[in-house]
Amino acid sequence: MKQNYHLERLNNYPFVIFHGFAGYGEQEGMNKVMPYLGVFNVNAKKLFADYDTELYIPSMSGVSSMWDRACEMYAQIKGGTVDYGKVHSEKYGHERYGRTFPGCLPDWGTLDAEGKMRKINVIGHSFGGPTVRFFVNMIINGCQEEIDGTPEGELSEFFKGGHDNWIHSCTTFAGANDGISFLYAIEKVVPPVATAVLQGLSYMAQIPAAAKFYDQNLEQWGITRKLQTGEPRARNWKQRVQDYLYSGDCVLDDLYIHKFRERSKDWQPSDKVYYFAYYASKTKADKNGNQKARWGMDPIMYFFSIPVGKFEGCKADENHAEIGPEWKENDGLVNVMSGRAPHSKPWTEWTGDKDLKPGIWYQMPIEDKDHMSYMGLLESRADYAIFLYDLLRRIDNLPSIDE
Repeated sequence: MKQNYHLERLNNYPFVIFHGFAGYGEQEGMNKVMPYLGVFNVNAKKLFADYDTELYIPSMSGVSSMWDRACEMYAQIKGGTVDYGKVHSEKYGHERYGRTFPGCLPDWGTLDAEGKMRKINVIGHSFGGPTVRFFVNMIINGCQEEIDGTPEGELSEFFKGGHDNWIHSCTTFAGANDGISFLYAIEKVVPPVATAVLQGLSYMAQIPAAAKFYDQNLEQWGITRKLQTGEPRARNWKQRVQDYLYSGDCVLDDLYIHKFRERSKDWQPSDKVYYFAYYASKTKADKNGNQKARWGMDPIMYFFSIPVGKFEGCKADENHAEIGPEWKENDGLVNVMSGRAPHSKPWTEWTGDKDLKPGIWYQMPIEDKDHMSYMGLLESRADYAIFLYDLLRRIDNLPSIDE
């Protein structure tokens, strides 16, 4: 029998999770086997429900750019047809419109019976970190290019901006908040590996049951079949894979450190939104000055951590940012230097829940976890439940900034 626990709170806004690279959401069959937030552990959605709190993990592409993913999330939350933007879609050469959704929170951004704004809390894990940061920035500032280049009456509300009172808090879990050095460390093999992966996803999407189990939606590019209509992938889909990879509108472009820094340089925290960055380290220095995985790291993360922990850094040029050996420490994939609060923005160390302010990033204490721990993998059920409870309690007791 479901048990409801009492939780004192100042508000009770829904939570929306932005999954990471190659991740999945509630609409996909994989989530039924291993819930994205609570893999083989405490099911976060059920735990939040025990505290009468709504939690949603919408499905979006795991391999699209943060722009396209954010557009998909907006339609998933508010409802309607995904609009990737007239200017954006023409610039990068893909279809403007995507799938249509009923919306998990169609009343988001409207006033309730008491005249109070219906807000949400957003959380991004891994590549969901930069995606959720981009999403919040768009909600706040909109996109002037889309405003100027879209006929009146066609412009999506998502691109208009001016809605920072729609967001209560923005949190990242092991977020790639400054890109990742992994791509520099393996840059020679990135093109062939990326091509093989995308071609494999395209083949998998040809099987309806497989696509519903694990859906990597690249329909706007013609790389995968259209799940809602059954329309086949483009005849020249292999060429479209290459078009996507070298378009500038690709997930890789958002994870390269130098490119992400350029794209995020103008993102400033809003004085109506609370910001938190949770991050971890699961490596230690060896006698050669490299960072090696510590005991307990997820086996998959172990292999990713090897090139990250050995990469000495690079000088700035057109294909690199300047980074040094301090970038070796990692959680298995994301560098400690990236998972922390964005240090180019207003930030401070979190020292307790008293007098927390909006408009500033709080860097939570570094944790002894790996990248997958924030999904619950290899965490004890008790520890993971406490982590989720503390998060919920902390955010629900932040005063809402309604003016």
